[in-house]
Parts: sequence; C-alpha cells; structure tokens
Amino acid sequence: ADVWNLLIVSDKMNEKLAYDITKAVFENKAELASVHSEANNIDLAKQLEGGSPIPFHPGALKYFAEKGLKQKKK
Repeated sequence: ADVWNLLIVSDKMNEKLAYDITKAVFENKAELASVHSEANNIDLAKQLEGGSPIPFHPGALKYFAEKGLKQKKK
C-alpha cells in the first residue's frame, strides 16, 4: 500500500508561490533524495491518480499541466 505525503496549503495562497513550490519539489528530487531517501518515491506521473483526499491548488495544477498531466473529469 502507498502512503502519500501531502504538502497542504491554503486555497488563498498566491498561485505563483504554489506553482514555484511544486516546481521546486519536482525539479529538485535528486537533492531532496540526498537528504532523505523517501524522496526517490516522488513520482510526477502519479500526482493526479487519486492519492490526495483534497483538491490540488491551482498553482500545482498549472505546473502539472505544463508537464503534460491532465486532471480527470469527475
């Protein structure tokens, strides 16, 4: 079973800041893994597969869309 770690922010957070944080996490995965090996399990491709019980921030969704990930319609 997977155990998801989530970075939770207010929906009022500035969209650019949420985007920049999301980008920093995914584009610095190797550096994060050098500090904690669990970061090796961060997988951009799986972000929209239902591991989050709450909606993603629009800034995070913007980054995901730029990387070709599309949110499934409900």
